[in-house]
Amino acid sequence: MLPAPPTTPRWFTAVAILLLLPVFQFPYLLGIVPADGPARTMLWIYPFYAIVAAYLAWQCYPQRRALAWVLLSLLLLSHVAIWILCTTANQLN
Repeated sequence: MLPAPPTTPRWFTAVAILLLLPVFQFPYLLGIVPADGPARTMLWIYPFYAIVAAYLAWQCYPQRRALAWVLLSLLLLSHVAIWILCTTANQLN
């Protein structure tokens, strides 16, 4: 009989969910970004990327902890990048 695979700790699950909370600013960002242009396209891709990144980090944590932390770090950086993109897109147009 094979041993059960290790599970992701609850504290890491909480961290991943906490880092997903900025996705809820999507409706606000949708209101401030111009209706046409590449910023709008990137904004629509952003929630899907964030959910997939958090899920993959949660999924790979038991075997590859460093990769999980890298994924969450990139998720955090993407939140910052989207916020900067949306707030400066009005100034560019």
